[in-house]
Amino acid sequence: MHRFRSMSLLATLAACSGVSARPDRAEPDDLAVVQLGPGELVELAHHVDAAMHEVMRRRYQEAESAALAALALDPRSARAHAVLGMARMQLAAQTTPADLQVANAAETELRLAGKLAPDDAFVGFLSAVFLAETGHMSAAAAEAEAALARAKDAPAAERASLLGIAGTYRYELGEELAARPHLEAYVALRPDDATAHFRLGSTLLRIAAVPQGARHRRFVDAQANAELAARAFAQCCSLSPGDDDAAIAIALALWRAGELAQENGAAAAAEAHRKAAEDQLHTVVTRFPQNAEVWFRLGLIAEAKQQLAEAETAYLEALQRAPAHIGSALNLAALRDGRGDADGALVLWRRVLESDAAAPCLSARERQRLRARVHAPLGGS
Repeated sequence: MHRFRSMSLLATLAACSGVSARPDRAEPDDLAVVQLGPGELVELAHHVDAAMHEVMRRRYQEAESAALAALALDPRSARAHAVLGMARMQLAAQTTPADLQVANAAETELRLAGKLAPDDAFVGFLSAVFLAETGHMSAAAAEAEAALARAKDAPAAERASLLGIAGTYRYELGEELAARPHLEAYVALRPDDATAHFRLGSTLLRIAAVPQGARHRRFVDAQANAELAARAFAQCCSLSPGDDDAAIAIALALWRAGELAQENGAAAAAEAHRKAAEDQLHTVVTRFPQNAEVWFRLGLIAEAKQQLAEAETAYLEALQRAPAHIGSALNLAALRDGRGDADGALVLWRRVLESDAAAPCLSARERQRLRARVHAPLGGS
């Protein structure tokens, strides 16, 4: 069947002319409309699928080639334009300095794709990822959410991809309340994603850290969120048994649930959660004996129970495994200082300052206070 093809693509024209493309001027009207026969449609679908597959695997040269093959057949293929934009952006970023002309042409491709198919979930997905990988995280999150709203009838797999990045970007921005519904919807569609379960658990635990809402409900809701966080971390562990961070996080969530249950006047539930948290940490010690953080957490629990000797032992265990573990060193120093061992505390404070000098982790105020303690006379307050 006869068809008319454009002589060249918009981005190619800009590159060949030596003039950088203007993304804000990208218009689909500049692209030819073609009619394809049945065989050509099959070929086009093959190239588009290949382009999508390669760009998701981060094989950008292969993705670019497949996208160009698709656009040679149909210059108005939105998904091919989106893949071409992403591939060229990534390839441009591999040069030093980055090629601004190629980067502008890449953005032009994404803009064209969005105008050609504004309701296409995959185009929206790549547009959001493009924004995130060029340093515009807030805009990327907003773009993913807008694409979700536009692509309500998209296949579940494509909506899952959008939900995943929308939740991840809001999570990375520290916007837990906005991240939560996206992550919950995502894990409902992709229950085998361990990382997403961890992010959901972290999001719920952060929300539980600061109770919000009506006075008579805020601690109840926060406790429920902490309990849900523990379940999310547990699901992560079941999918990724070697994830010691998730295993420890279960205990943190359970302990927080216990604190909130105490606030709610539910003494029995509080005690049950605290015991479950401690039992979980002992399980982690058995499974990950070289993990310093779990010993630090056991030290905190021992201090909370006024078992100071056990707390010192736990902090020492942590420091044996990670000599630069700041939390353990500071807490052990405080315990030693509290029982009159000023020399022992001084050794630890100096160690903390040395560790902080090598890899800063203290705030300016914490550093100043610690230096004052180190230079104070022994036995001073």
